[in-house]
Amino acid sequence: MADKPKITYVRGRGLAEVSRLIFAVQDVETTEEHITTNEEFQKIKATGKLMFNQLPLIEIDGLCLIESQAQGNYLGHKYNMLGKTDLERGRVQMLFAGSNSFNSVSGPFWFFMPAEARADAKKSAIEKGKTRYLPVFEKVLTENGTGFLVGSEATIADCALFNILSCMKEMPEYNNILDNFPQCKAFVDTFSAIPGVKKYLESPRRFPPPDDAYAKEVRAALY
Repeated sequence: MADKPKITYVRGRGLAEVSRLIFAVQDVETTEEHITTNEEFQKIKATGKLMFNQLPLIEIDGLCLIESQAQGNYLGHKYNMLGKTDLERGRVQMLFAGSNSFNSVSGPFWFFMPAEARADAKKSAIEKGKTRYLPVFEKVLTENGTGFLVGSEATIADCALFNILSCMKEMPEYNNILDNFPQCKAFVDTFSAIPGVKKYLESPRRFPPPDDAYAKEVRAALY
């Protein structure tokens, strides 16, 4: 029997969460090693497994994969989650990249900022989500009409979109932002109902959204 895929990362969602969701869609069991100190980070770097000395790391099929975009695409190819036609594959790639950009712009990264900068950062993140990204995904979901972004089943683009939308739904800081985007709100429920995803979300392997304690641990471990 082949070894289970192994994820090495901090104790949180972060850049590993989209890959975790891809594994969940496929109901693939994984193992995880959590880096909690800088000493542990230096030790994993010394193994030579981290091409650019960064995490997350996914060990699968004899490969040491880094870079979250590359990880998503490798897993998408492995599990046939990139679309069924050239047209679908092109749309999946656009929406995958767009979802990751959405997360980088509108995700709750204010926890990593000085206290005096947080209010403005939070306001900017929410405003850009409302005006730049959520209307686009609302339109795509409406036009596709299946509950997913492309085709009739989950792709890597759906995993990336769920990553940010589920966070928005869980965190009070977003002030029920999804109420104004019913297709996006329904998408969270549709994706959550996928059997493997449902099992993952209900398990202790699903980390909570980021907070001050998480940001402190990440800084101590990686910087």
